[in-house]
Amino acid sequence: MALISRFTRRLAVRPALGKALIVALFASEISGLYSVRMTGSATQQVETAARSGGRAMRAAFLSFAILAAVVWIGIAIGANTRTPGVVGLAATVFGGLFASILTLAIGGAIALKLGASAPAPLVALPAIDTPDPELAPALAELEALQHPVAHRLVERTAWRAPLGASVGIGLWSAAVALGAPGGVFDFAAVMLGGALAGYGWALAQAARENAGVYSDRVVDVLAGGLGAFNWRNTARVDLASLRNVGLLAGVSGVKTGGELAGAHAGLGVRIAPVEAILPSGADKASAFKGLLVEIGASHVGATSMAELAAAKPAVPALIEQLSTLPHLGRPVCAITDGRLLLAIPETGAPRVFDPPSQAGPRRAAPRLARIHQVVGAVLHVADALAAPSQA
Repeated sequence: MALISRFTRRLAVRPALGKALIVALFASEISGLYSVRMTGSATQQVETAARSGGRAMRAAFLSFAILAAVVWIGIAIGANTRTPGVVGLAATVFGGLFASILTLAIGGAIALKLGASAPAPLVALPAIDTPDPELAPALAELEALQHPVAHRLVERTAWRAPLGASVGIGLWSAAVALGAPGGVFDFAAVMLGGALAGYGWALAQAARENAGVYSDRVVDVLAGGLGAFNWRNTARVDLASLRNVGLLAGVSGVKTGGELAGAHAGLGVRIAPVEAILPSGADKASAFKGLLVEIGASHVGATSMAELAAAKPAVPALIEQLSTLPHLGRPVCAITDGRLLLAIPETGAPRVFDPPSQAGPRRAAPRLARIHQVVGAVLHVADALAAPSQA
């Protein structure tokens, strides 16, 4: 306990709070560990990174302190259950003490390492080497924003892995106390399994953050390079109009993760990845999954696709060319309320706007290239709509 007191004093934790406040302090550190917001000032970023590193350092050490206590208790229960008497007592005193001190020493080393490895502030990175220079700004943005995510993964793993191991040992100890056989191999297995579960917890959160970075910022930067476009996390789908023109007949609703919206050649353009929700009992295999495209066409004055083809003969051909792109089916189109609506089925995986399964520019480049290709093809349709009508 003197070792814990000396170390917590070094981490700027007041010893006067006492052992009774360790759990409360641990909870407060975890709750505030990742409530950090990026700022535009490099100085503020440095200060924020330092505070985050201090919280991560204390959280990791407290987590390892809990693990050390649980290890000692587990060894005591296992030893006295299997070999009660002097042998069990000796194993508890010497074996449990050694294991606990070793766990604390490992936790202290990891905590100090976290405190010394705060992430550098976000700065402009050099252009990414890519065959398509139009992807370079988006890939540079991705690399800059995923560095802090990778650092937070390390910080979270540093306290979630030992907590998971503590839970595993706690369950093992309870089972042994109730009469289950317990050995050294079982003890090590549940500790390792709990640690892996904690790592998986941290990894899943990092994957969600990377997906958010990809959709919210990287796709937004890529779309900005194509014109006055931005990515919205919510999409407005006029399901009644789609049903009326027969694009999504028999659908009870749609699921969507956002939309790419903006203007091109003076026309409003919206592209939303959607998945149809069918009524109960319907064949789910026939549900539409693809892109809904809306392009303003009120200036054309057409009320049907036949009238549009007569006024803009290049438009139907460009719409048909969309089906030649990888994993896209034949579009179904209609005119309603001065808007050209396209329902483009996606026939393969991954879908156009799906984030990559792994972090890094190399994994993201093919996905971004596909978005660039599909959006570019849609904008060709918009160009044809905006072109002067033929006599």
